[in-house]
Amino acid sequence: MTLKEQGHYLPRLLDVRLRDTLRYSPAVVIEGPRGCGKTTTGSQAASSLLAMDEVDLTGASAGALSALLDQAPPLLVDEWQLAPALWNAVRRESDRRAGAPGQFILTGSSTLPDNPIRHSGAGRLASLRLRTFSSYESGTSNGAVSLAAMLRGEPTDAAAELTPSRLELAEAICRGGWPASRKMPLEQALSYVEAYVDAMCNIDIRRSIDSAPYRSTETARQVLRSLARNIGTAASVSALARDTASGEPVPPLDRKTLPAFLDAFENVYVREDCRPWGFQPASKQAMRVRTKRFLCDPSLATGVLRVGPRRLAEEPEFMGGAFESLVMRDLRAYAEANNAEVRYYAESGFEVDAVVEHRDGSWVAVEVKLSCNRVSIEKAKRALKLLAQRAQEAGKRPPSKLLAVFGVNAPEAHTGLRIAREDDGIALVPIAALGP
Repeated sequence: MTLKEQGHYLPRLLDVRLRDTLRYSPAVVIEGPRGCGKTTTGSQAASSLLAMDEVDLTGASAGALSALLDQAPPLLVDEWQLAPALWNAVRRESDRRAGAPGQFILTGSSTLPDNPIRHSGAGRLASLRLRTFSSYESGTSNGAVSLAAMLRGEPTDAAAELTPSRLELAEAICRGGWPASRKMPLEQALSYVEAYVDAMCNIDIRRSIDSAPYRSTETARQVLRSLARNIGTAASVSALARDTASGEPVPPLDRKTLPAFLDAFENVYVREDCRPWGFQPASKQAMRVRTKRFLCDPSLATGVLRVGPRRLAEEPEFMGGAFESLVMRDLRAYAEANNAEVRYYAESGFEVDAVVEHRDGSWVAVEVKLSCNRVSIEKAKRALKLLAQRAQEAGKRPPSKLLAVFGVNAPEAHTGLRIAREDDGIALVPIAALGP
């Protein structure tokens, strides 16, 4: 039995990029949070497997490492960071094979501290990011409205088919996009997320931090709670530090301690901030704006704060931030499938939630609104049109599309989200219809 035949596989958007990258790169590193499906995805393109949690490489020589890698390519090296010496071994073996493409697939759930002995791997190891399931990958969106089509400026008109209630959307946020819990009953899925948070704070963050004084499980949980409360905001380090004392029987963290934990959450691919966007690639205005705080999956915010779906549905402000986190997760997956990236725009007193820009310069401006109602639609229109005006004034090419993404209908609008439509030059699209 080959790796590809082991059980049912739900396709990922990364599959195509992985296959394409293996056609030119000797090795590919699939990075992402633990439990997002890296091993399963990598195995679809691999012919053999080396699981590092089953191998003891203590004191192994270069020859022994090379022998381990002598398997049918592409060889999947699972969780390579458990045996850091393998990084250089893969690089050397790639050189020995004259840079032949498609030799190795590495998966990693954390980065390692900089090591002057470890080679960068430039030219030999290409990196790809895998996230938890997007709405399209999990089937909660039919993908009728394509981001690729919007980048090309094509008209928007499609049926959503799936129109979640507020509670159903809250359940999707709290469940998250974790492959292991996708088919679990809701209560089990919520417990899975809480156990994930426990393991991350108890084990993953402690491993990721070099300095022993910072290896505190409770402090890690404090920082994650603060990130959850500030999700979707550009909170400064000082603001996060003050917030770590919110409702806690401990003093707030200082500005020296907090960055170590922020780095640790980034190193395990849990923290994924959104950088600012400017009209030019090296925009000074964008450089002066802080990044916005996001987690890799919206369920981590509800899980660490122990907020279930019913309570979330009753907290519009927090649910709005959590929904924006879900949309950002989806947009990143859809954008990367189209050689684009996601940022956000901000200037004094004015902000647009996301800008998706293709490497050819085409771009889509995005506003995210939890409810589809007259007030939210008008707010989205004003912000999007103002950004288009600012772009014109700066000599930037006009946006391919102005897009407002909604989560649920307002109570008085029972059919507002059943179709995606153009309204006064703005594409109004439910998250249940958005796809790559």
